[in-house]
Amino acid sequence: MTLTIRNPEADALARRLAKLDDTTVTEAVIAALKEAIAARLRRETPTETARRTLAEHGLSFPNNRRPVPPRAYHDLDHDLTEDR
Repeated sequence: MTLTIRNPEADALARRLAKLDDTTVTEAVIAALKEAIAARLRRETPTETARRTLAEHGLSFPNNRRPVPPRAYHDLDHDLTEDR
């Protein structure tokens, strides 16, 4: 299968990476995609960020914590948009 890059910026970046790595454009794109996927998988989830932030302040989520029901979001949205 052939790799075709139609976007001029993407093409330039792929060629630059290939030159830096002394490889083909296809191999450079594959390596860049693998690195991007790995980096995204290493990121903290919002829940992990909240847990870390709470821990930094000596706090934590309660053990019996349950998700907020979807209806609560609807009620909150209604409260924020309602004329007062």
